[in-house]
Amino acid sequence: MVANKDNEMQVEYLSLTELKQLTNALMKGRKSIYTGHYMILTAIYTGCRLSELQTLTWRDIDPLHRTISVNKAWDNLHGGGFTTTKNELSVRTIRVNGELIKILNELRDNDSTMVFLNNRGEIPSSNAVNKTLRKVMQEAGIKKQDFHFHSLRHSHVAYLLSQGIDLYAISKRLGHSNMMVTGKVYAYLIDEYKAKMDDKIEQKLSKIRD
Repeated sequence: MVANKDNEMQVEYLSLTELKQLTNALMKGRKSIYTGHYMILTAIYTGCRLSELQTLTWRDIDPLHRTISVNKAWDNLHGGGFTTTKNELSVRTIRVNGELIKILNELRDNDSTMVFLNNRGEIPSSNAVNKTLRKVMQEAGIKKQDFHFHSLRHSHVAYLLSQGIDLYAISKRLGHSNMMVTGKVYAYLIDEYKAKMDDKIEQKLSKIRD
């Protein structure tokens, strides 16, 4: 984690190539009894906070409409259990692709109401999931000194921005109160993609008289 000239904290995120490397490594090494791999994959595809993923039950997964409902958080400060989300707008429904739904369905064999309950009957802690993340990144040949689970949220945003996804849609997906919050938190990412967007705008403007 580094600070820019305006003292804004910048969290490391994965490039498209690194994101693919990590995703492929997670897919290859996954086993349903070890749910940490699945939590990391879900974070990549949704941008959810760890505390939001830790509370997911199968009632929150809608395979038909391919959605995940975020409506509670895990109380990591007091040893676990359900608590309220970070704010009211953190309660949201996230659309995902069919592949993620199919991957998560592998965990139904664990016979638990909790999606990510592992073979020891526990919801993986922050330390446990970050240990898994570092291990898989090392296996994938990805070197990021300050990268941790929350950095996956930044990587999700970076990927969506690179694909031209509107900031409003990203803000809603993350559960931010408004776009100003998203713009402030991810200002450095937005600036990085501004040049690319300016090039695209210039190309579009050149076609006005075509």
